[in-house]
Formats: sequence, structure tokens, C-alpha cells
Amino acid sequence: MNDLAQAVGSENLLATSTKMGPMLVAMGKLSPKDLSMILATQKKHGLRFGDAAVKLGLVNANDINAILAEQFAYTQMPAASSKLDRRLSALFQPDSPQAEAMRSLRSELMLRYFSPQPHRVLALISAEDAEGTALTTANLAISFAQLGLRTLLIDANLRDPQINGLFNLHAHAPGLSDWIAERTAVIPTAVEPVRSLWILPAGTQAPNPQELLASRQYQERLGSLSQSFDVTLISTAPMDSNRDAQLVAAHAGAALLIARKNLTRTKALAAISSRLQELGVRLLGATLRG
Repeated sequence: MNDLAQAVGSENLLATSTKMGPMLVAMGKLSPKDLSMILATQKKHGLRFGDAAVKLGLVNANDINAILAEQFAYTQMPAASSKLDRRLSALFQPDSPQAEAMRSLRSELMLRYFSPQPHRVLALISAEDAEGTALTTANLAISFAQLGLRTLLIDANLRDPQINGLFNLHAHAPGLSDWIAERTAVIPTAVEPVRSLWILPAGTQAPNPQELLASRQYQERLGSLSQSFDVTLISTAPMDSNRDAQLVAAHAGAALLIARKNLTRTKALAAISSRLQELGVRLLGATLRG
């Protein structure tokens, strides 16, 4: 049997048992001739395909992990050189209690709000914690994207934007404010390490954030944009100093409250809940962060 026929035979065999071989070939990590060597080692030592390939020194563990992430539609942990914020635990510490808590919250929201459609937009609101709101919203967005759902993360904190820093976006990147005011063409930014996640940053700091969020342009554009995504999560400014968040929640139709352990007062949460309910906003509950 010539080399080409042997390689084709090997690929046909792999296609019936695993997609890892052809995927590694497509990535340029293996040549077709390597496949038969791996199969022989796999059979001789009773190894899995990936372990056999590593044993032969043809690939490394990172290559195998990348393929496994692809096969199971799971986000691979970013490289050590990544400039994303390490507090994005859903990415950097997927086995941590924090990441597991975020997956549990995701499941509850899927059951109670996002499934079945057409519920698509959710505002996340806190009484006093801008940074915590952004971090919770970002981790939750990553968790939804890890399900393969097209997820959009919007920073509607036009007074003190937080999302740019978490995802290493330029501080002056155009975003929501520019889009509403029609200052420039803006499209959501894809997050390279997280397939299915896009970000619309806050944009240029405007002198009239509340007017922008109350405008018909915002409502119409949000409605149109959200149709392109399965899930849209909006991080908002804290409600202890302004009422921007209640405008965002009213347009979204639903909100999740974020409370901080040993900081958020029950009285403040009750006041926010009452105000949002008066506006007809559906409250899905509250989540507690440490």
C-alpha cells in the first residue's frame, strides 16, 4: 500500500472513531502520514488517540486541549499572556466555586426567562457597586456564550464605563453612546477567546447619558440589535447616584438585582425593587456577590 492510500485509510478509520485526527491535520499540527503512526501506537499501548499523539511527540497537551474544547463546544482557558482581566473567573478559573455559582445562575435564568424565546434582554442592576455589576454581568455573559448561545454584553454605564478594562478594549473605543447619537458607525466587538460573545462598550463619555438612554433611538436600536442575539445582558450604572439603570431596565423589560455581601442594605434593594415594579419591569430576583 502506498503512502497516500495508507493515509487515506487511516483518515477513514479515524473518521469512524474520532474527529481529533482530521482536526489536528486541518490545524497543521499533524500530517496525514502521522495518522497511521498514531493509530499503531494507540493500538499497541491501549491509549486514547490524543495520548498516543503526545507520546510520540507529534503534538503537545495544549494542542489536545484545544481540540477537546472544539469538540465539546467549550471555551478553552486563555493563554497566560492574555490581557483579559483575571477576575473573569468563568474563563480563568472554570472549576472555581465562583464559576460554578455563575453557571447555576445561568441555569436559573435559562429556565425562568431566556427559554423559550422571545425573552432576550436582561439588565443587571446594583445599588452602589459599578465594578461589581460589570464583573458579574461579564462573567454571566461568558457563561451564556459557553453554551454556544450568541451573547451580547452591553455596557450602559455611560458615566463610569467598566467593561473596557475587563476585556482590554481601548478606553476611547466607540460604543453605545456614539451609536445612539449617530456619531459614528459602531458594531459589537467579538471576544476572540470566547466564541459566541460580543461586546458593545459604553463609548465616548457624553454630557447627557440619561437623555441618551431615555431616547427613542436607544429603544429602537436596542430592539433591532437584540434580534441578532440569543441573549443580551446589560451592565448598568449604580442606582445610588442616578436613575440611568431604571431607564435601561424599562427598555429591557426585565432586571436582575446584584447585592454585595456585608455592603448592600436591604432597604436599598427594597426601594429599587419597588421603583422598578412601578415601571412594569419584571424582576427575576437578586444575586449575592462576595
